[in-house]
Amino acid sequence: MTETNAMSKMLTNDYATNPLIDGMRRVGTIDRYFELPIRDPQQDGWISGEDLFLGNDQRLRHLVRTYGQAFWGTTNAHVAGSAFIIAYLTRLVWPVIGQWVREQQVPDVTLGNIAFHQSGDRIDATAMARPTFATVADGPNAGHEDRTTVADPEALYSQLKQWLLVANLNLVVESLRRAAGASVKISWNAAATACAQAFHHLYPVSETPETLVTHAHKLFEDSSSPLHGQLTMEAVTHQGRSGLFARRRGCCLAWRTERANGYCSNCILTPREKQDQQFQKMLEAGR
Repeated sequence: MTETNAMSKMLTNDYATNPLIDGMRRVGTIDRYFELPIRDPQQDGWISGEDLFLGNDQRLRHLVRTYGQAFWGTTNAHVAGSAFIIAYLTRLVWPVIGQWVREQQVPDVTLGNIAFHQSGDRIDATAMARPTFATVADGPNAGHEDRTTVADPEALYSQLKQWLLVANLNLVVESLRRAAGASVKISWNAAATACAQAFHHLYPVSETPETLVTHAHKLFEDSSSPLHGQLTMEAVTHQGRSGLFARRRGCCLAWRTERANGYCSNCILTPREKQDQQFQKMLEAGR
């Protein structure tokens, strides 16, 4: 799932003062994947998240298989499912983590508020139907018409879990299993890894990295969450540079594809010593 150039004009004057859009613009200066656009109601080809994942198993199966073949060169159901959900997750998860950590607000990413642009056999854009969000009662945006107000930061985290994990990913993971034979275990590990990648990219520019680490531990160590136990995160320092890295407790199966060049740097199949070496190389390269 990639974003087409045409998607850059999605924002309309109707949402010119929306705090979520402003927040995503700010975090989007770190990396464009932290910014989730708003669906253009005048553009054809959009389908809702509920329609894509809950409406037609045959269509979803075809999209997964087509994506797996085109981008990972595979016809294996588990591998194609892994490729598909990884592509889905980056566009969805990064904006949620970025807004929660840096803006103290959470986008409404329930399947009913997510839309996908379909072009032939491909999904080429992901967007929100409306820029609705949750924020704390004493926050600066608590009075905005597009907000859901919650009591405090703990309630905001609960809202994140409800919208992202329950009302989106839980439905998506089950739909991919049912329609396309994707692995539930691999899908949830991919979800955790996508969240970890967002934290990794936010860490070098964080003014309070200890707060960011606290958020990461909260998400991954919550025993009530399906992300619990999927990976660990730790700060690594090398040659005066520091980064926040994940060690996965699962595998995305990329090593089984034509695109593979060995195992991923943080794969469970990569020995810890080699992971450390890869993390150090990434720090040396400024990544």
